[in-house]
This record gives sequence, structure tokens and C-alpha cells, in this order.
Amino acid sequence: MRNYDLIRETTAAAADRWPMVLSQLGIDVPRSPRQHASCPACGGKDRFRFDDKGRGSFFCNQCGAGDGLDLIQKVNQCGTTEAARMAADVLGIDYRGTETDQKAASQRRQQLDEQRHQHEQERQQKEATEAAQRRDSFVSHYQRLAAQTKVGESEYLIARGLNGFMLPCLSDGSILLPLVDESGDVAAAQTITPQGEKKVLYGSAKRGAWYLVNQPQEVKEIIIGEGLATTLTAHLMRPDALAVVALDAGNLSPVAEAMRSLHPNATFIIAGDNDWHEAGEPDASGKPKVNSGKVFAERAAEAVNGSVSLPPTSYKADWDDYRQQNGLEAAAKYFASGMYQPQEENMGAQLEVIEGGKTTTPDRDALKPRIESRQDGVYWIEPNTDKQTGEIINRESWLCSPLQVIGTGRDDKDQFLILRWQAWGSDSETIQAIPLADIGEREGWRTLKAGGVNVTTKSGLRAILADWLQRNGSREVWRVAHATGWQCGAYIMPDGEVIGIPDKPVLFNGRSSAAAGYTCRGSAESWRQNVGALAAGNYSMMTGIAAALAAPLIGLAGADGFGIHFYEQSSAGKTTTANVASSLYGNPDQLRLTWYGTALGLANEAAAHNDALMPLDEVGQGADPVSVSQSAYALFNGVGKLQGAKEGGNRDLKRWRTVAISTGEMDLETFIAMAGRKAKAGQLVRLLNIPLSKAVRFHQYANGKQHADALKDAWQNHHGSAGKEWIKWLADNQRLAMEAVRNAEERWRSLIPAEYGEQVHRVGARFAILEAALLLGRVITGWDEQTCQDAIQHSYNAWVREFGTGNKEHQQIIAQCEAFLNANGYSRFAPFPYDPQSLPVRDMAGYRASGSHDDDPIVFYTFPATFEQEIACGFNPKQFARVLVESGMLTPPASGRGYQRKSPRINKRQYNVYVIQYRPEDESAEE
Repeated sequence: MRNYDLIRETTAAAADRWPMVLSQLGIDVPRSPRQHASCPACGGKDRFRFDDKGRGSFFCNQCGAGDGLDLIQKVNQCGTTEAARMAADVLGIDYRGTETDQKAASQRRQQLDEQRHQHEQERQQKEATEAAQRRDSFVSHYQRLAAQTKVGESEYLIARGLNGFMLPCLSDGSILLPLVDESGDVAAAQTITPQGEKKVLYGSAKRGAWYLVNQPQEVKEIIIGEGLATTLTAHLMRPDALAVVALDAGNLSPVAEAMRSLHPNATFIIAGDNDWHEAGEPDASGKPKVNSGKVFAERAAEAVNGSVSLPPTSYKADWDDYRQQNGLEAAAKYFASGMYQPQEENMGAQLEVIEGGKTTTPDRDALKPRIESRQDGVYWIEPNTDKQTGEIINRESWLCSPLQVIGTGRDDKDQFLILRWQAWGSDSETIQAIPLADIGEREGWRTLKAGGVNVTTKSGLRAILADWLQRNGSREVWRVAHATGWQCGAYIMPDGEVIGIPDKPVLFNGRSSAAAGYTCRGSAESWRQNVGALAAGNYSMMTGIAAALAAPLIGLAGADGFGIHFYEQSSAGKTTTANVASSLYGNPDQLRLTWYGTALGLANEAAAHNDALMPLDEVGQGADPVSVSQSAYALFNGVGKLQGAKEGGNRDLKRWRTVAISTGEMDLETFIAMAGRKAKAGQLVRLLNIPLSKAVRFHQYANGKQHADALKDAWQNHHGSAGKEWIKWLADNQRLAMEAVRNAEERWRSLIPAEYGEQVHRVGARFAILEAALLLGRVITGWDEQTCQDAIQHSYNAWVREFGTGNKEHQQIIAQCEAFLNANGYSRFAPFPYDPQSLPVRDMAGYRASGSHDDDPIVFYTFPATFEQEIACGFNPKQFARVLVESGMLTPPASGRGYQRKSPRINKRQYNVYVIQYRPEDESAEE
């Protein structure tokens, strides 16, 4: 190879690679064009700049300027050809193919290797000497300052709202922040003045050194932030995690790797700074700016297989800035939901960033196919090189509209991907859990497209997108909940909104048909002054509001769900009462559900209203009594229907607790009887029939019509906010709420006489919950304690008058037996003694015998089949007989075993019969 060709080929191959070439030749150059250093040729201090610009260009005040080959010549005092050969050896260019003097070539290579080895030894010795000098200087300086510190709060942190953190402070109020390395020794330190000026002590070996904000007993999660304030904010957002200060962006990766060696099983989160800038905005040198906080955070996360969370801002900010502007709760919410796990292909290739004063380029093959997620969508990039110009040309294929993977999720059985997108024309983002088993399958694409995500129709590109979805994004684990209410320490509304800060990110993956009704108008205070003020003193309205307040309370107290059914004739205020209660949580007209549906449909709605209020429209408006009968029992049983799964086995049972408010013109028992069915006692103690008390306090209005119109206007303009404020209060006062429930239960146990039936005592516990909710809810309603207790007592008294004080089921058993004997006592029971020929009896049920006195009851010797299949129909026959024995209607055998006994001899034989004593009503009428 000719010398001219060698120089030209070497210069072309070294373009944009001169820092690496020079480093391999033992020539140290600064990595930043703005950094001055000693000249590697003449040794002059602070006279040398390395501008590079692709040609290895440099400038020295003493040596002058030149390119990379010129610098090699000056350092090695050789000619241009020799300099080119040195660079060619580093670049792997074979220039010796035509050389005839093999011995000379071998000598040159040996000489070059010796020079490199000598330069490397000299460089290492120099660096070790300088490092030791800096270390000695730092130690003495730090010890001198540390002796002057006192532990206390810093004005710098107090000004930022970070109170309560005790740190070593100097006499002028500056923080002296010590950083330790893996040996446990203080390796670096930073001072922070009260005004926020930061300075690293000279000689600090900060690479891989850190400061621990806290020290949990068990380290499961580690958060690493750049500065002190950012890391303290991260600690407040996730107090159980180990919070680590890395001091600057360049130190994130070294600290992360050091923490990984100390805690190999921990998960890592990098709380990065968002160094946001306008797209294409140039830096001082004219090159496009880079979000260096994001780049370094992602690099650190990738090193330890961790996640990154950046403040969601369109301006430069760290997490402490975001907390100060938006509050800790909002910061914690977005910190958790915004986590993602960077992938290699998304690490910002071809972007130069500044790390500790050195310019570096993230490693990535520019010709490697990759996926890019942009603001206008997700694209598959296939780079190719133009054969004539060598230019890289990217072929782009559109995969889908903008889409992010923000976590993985689990319920009690399945795994999910948590995806976030914003549908075209929508004002808000959608966050949805897609079963991992559906990713790449028809069901998964259908779910995405139904949610507003446009997806390519090409099957090959869809496969690429499916792979990317499974590999990309954060691996933050979310709890996927199929029921609302209290989950992971927070509360999920039926529309999916999470109130409070959950222990882990949580997502409601169900859907209520009334989700659109959970809107807010006005404030909690305006609801109190308008809706609450007009409802005060009207006991049924107050009881309805108590039910609404009790809905989230039952979850905290561990109580069973129940419902209230207000009934009265039309125009009595039933709808107004239900709407007043519903207005706590949203628009009543949109929140109202219907009885007109299947029991399974209502059960699904109950799961979507777990620990929430479930308003139901009037019984009788198109509702089927049979469906209502089934639903009334299942609705408050709290367990869904057992269903098989298509892959085998059974689906997970749905479980819930809910409080319902229903209305109608007749009570539930009468409505169900219209279908020829009898309401079970279990239904009547779950859905309480309470006669509606009309409004009696109209406040400033002249009559009930004006009062009702004012209430309607009030709830239409003030709804939703009060309920959310109530749930927030419960989340912050859970112990107080549970104590109030226990106190109310104890009071109601003492109020209800012991001789009342067990079912009355069970219902008393429901009214205790209502009372506790109404008393605690005074923070929302503003009502006085006595009025609250009077309202609940009034509704309880109304219920008792309808239900009775005994056991309702026992009453139903006695009534059913009496009804059978009234209808069939003379037609199907043959008189005793009996002659079948003179008086044939069709479908004979047994025999009857009158007493010796007119006032004595008739004795019915009832055949077992008739008793068990007809008289006790719908009940357990033994339970039925036991109740009749307790009431005195059935005479058991003297042995006390069983309930059948021998009849008198009839036509020379005896029968096993149930002996019932009763006087039918028709006989009494005849007398």
C-alpha cells in the first residue's frame, strides 16, 4: 500500500473515532471541547483543547493546532507515514500486504507495542500519584469541616418543605453531606448552603460513593436519586425503600452497580431528573440538546435491570420540584404509574452526553433493527447503508398509535400487561390491564382496537409489536383488581379512580354500567350547604344518606353488605330520597341502576360496586318478581355464581360487599308474592323494608313540592365531591372509624331486648353501621349528633313495625301451616271414625278428630308425605316440625325422638302421622 493511500484510508477510518484511537496509543485528551488540560506533546498545563469535530482536531497555545495524525506525530516525534501506521494498527487496517521487508515490519510493530506499554505504565503511575495526593487533601479537609458540624435541620431543606430531616450542618447553616464507598469510608463530600449552592470538596472520589437517607431492616427496594432533595422526596413517596443519594447523573450507574453487589435480590428504581428541552433545541456547540437526566437514569437502570421514573413535566424538573408544585400525593401517584424499564434499543443512540466532563456516545449498532416509540406512534426501524454514499437510510414501518407499557399486573390467578394510551379525540388517557395470554392473539388486538388504539393489519408487523410489548416498558408490579373498594390500602371508585396512596400500583379492571355517572360538580362544602342542609331533619333522607356513607365503611369494619328498600305510594318522595343519597358520589340520574335484569347481571354490578353504594330504581317498573326474588338474596350474599372456565376447572368466584338503596310502591314481600312466591326471611334481613317517612322540614320553602324542587336543583349542581372527601377522611382515620362502629354495635345490642328474635338482633347490627356512618359523616354533613341518632332510631322503629320482633322465618312456617289447614282441613282430612264408602275423600291428607269440648282444637293426623311435600313445602321438614312443636301446634312422640307418632286405630290399623292441633278459620266462621 502506498503511503498516500495509507494516510487517506487511515484518516477516513478514524473519523469520529479519534478519542478511541488516541487512547489506544497512550495519548490522553480531554473528552469535552470546553475542558482545558495539559498538552500530551509539550506538557504545558491548561493550554490544550481537543475539539475533535470528527477529525481529531486540537489546539495548544504552545504547539499550535492540528488533526489527529498531527498529534500522534508531535507526541511520538515521527513522520506522517509512521503516525498513520500507528493509527492503522489500532483501527485494524492491513497496510503490510505489499511490504517486502517483513523483518522491518516486525520491528516496527514491536517498537509500537513497547511504546504503548511504556505510555500506559507512565499514565497509570501518574494517575495513582495524583489520586493519592487528592485523597490525602480531601481527608484532611473533610475531617477539619466535620469537626465543626452539629446535627440539625437545614434551612435549605426547610425552605423546600422537607422538614424533620437531621443532617450534619456547619456553623453557617450549610449541610456537609458525606458519601461513603463500598469499604465504608467517607470517599467524598458535598456542601449545600442555605441558598442551595452546592460544591463538592476537592479530592472527593465520588464515583461509586453514596449517601444513605434511611436504613430499613430489610432491603427489598432501592431508590437512587441524583441530589439530596430529590432522594428525600423519593423517600417520602416510598418510605419502605432504601433511598440512596448518588450526587449527580454521572454517578447513578456506579452507585447502582455498587448497591446491586450489596443487595443482589433488591429491585431498583432510578428517580431520574427530567432535563426536558424543546425538540431540536441546540446546545452551546450547536448540537441538538440531550435529556441527559433521562439518558443517565436509563443507563443506570439497565445496568441493574431496574426501572426509571421521571417527573411528568414539559419543563426541566426533578421529583422534588414536582412535589413542591403538585403535592406529595400527586407526586407519589405519578412516580408509581410512570415507572418503566428501559430497553437497549431505546437508549438514545448517536446522542453525545456529558459524563464527568467527558463526552461519550451510548453504545449501539446504528444498523441494528429496532422499535422507536414516538409521539405519533410506534415504528419498526430497519436501517440500511447507501452503497454509494455510505449514508444510513432508515426504512420505517408503522406498528400502532402511541402506546406505553407501564407495568405488569397480577390478580389472584393471571398475569397482565398494564398499558397506557390516549385514544383519538379523547381528553384523558386510558390505563388498562390486558391479559398476557391475549398479547399477540385476536382477543388482545380486539381489546386494544376497541379502546381506541390503531394497530397495523400486517400479521408480520403485529408479531414484532407483540414481542416489543412483552419486552418493553416498566416491570413495576401492579395489583389488578376486579372489584372496587378498599384495595392495597387505597379505595377504588366504580369508575376506576383510585383515592389515597396504595401500597403498590393498583388498577380496577372491571366496569360498571354506571361508571359515567361518577362526576363532580361543586365541592364537599357546597354539597353540605345545599343538599345536606335541605335533607337535615327529614329522617328517611338522612337514613338514605347514612346508607351512602356506610357503603365504604363496611369494608373497613368487615361488616356484611345489606340494602334499604323505601316503599310508599307515588309522589311520596322515594326518588328524591334515593337521589339525595346518590348525590354524595356523582350524578344521581346516571348512577341509578335497575332491577330490570338478570340475577347474574346484578351480581356483576355488585362486584363493580364493592364497598360502594348501589342505587336501584323502583321495584315494579318492568322488573320481574321472580328475578327480584333471586337477586335480593344473591345481591347481599356477597358471592357470585360458580361458573366453569373454557380452559377447564372453574372461574374465580366474584365476591363483594355493597350497600344498596331501592325504592318502590310496595314492600319487597308483597311484590314477590305477586308471582306466587314467598319472600325468604334471609331476604328480608338483607334488604330491609322501611316505610318511607315523607319530608316534614321544608326549611325556607313553603311546601313539600318547593322543597323537592330545591333539592333536585341542589343535587344537579352539587354532587360527587362530598363522597370522595368522605372516602379520603376514612382512609386517614381508619382506626377512629372502626372504633365508632364497635361503639355503635355495643349501644344497639343494649337497646334491643334479649327476647326479640335472632333476626331482629342481626338487623340491629345493620342499623348500628348506619348510625356509626351518620355520626362519623358529620365531617361531611355538619348535622348534630342527636338528630343523627333520632333519624336512625325512627327508621328502625318503622322497620320493626313491619317485620315484627320475633323470628320471621318461624312466623312464616306457622302461617304456611295454618293456611294449608284453613284451605284443606275439612276437604282432605277424613273425620275419625271414618267409613270410606259413605264419604269418599279425594287426595286424602290424613284424619281429623274433634275435641270433647266445642272450644277444643281439632286434631289432624297428617300423613308424612302430605306434611313433608305440601305443608312444609319450601322448608326443611324437620326444621318446620321443630318450629310447630315450639309453637304448640305439633305434638311429638313421648319418646322425644323424631316428630311422627302412631295414630289411633283406624279400620284396625295404625299409621305413622304428624299430629297437628288447630281450629280452621272456616269452622270458627260457621259457629
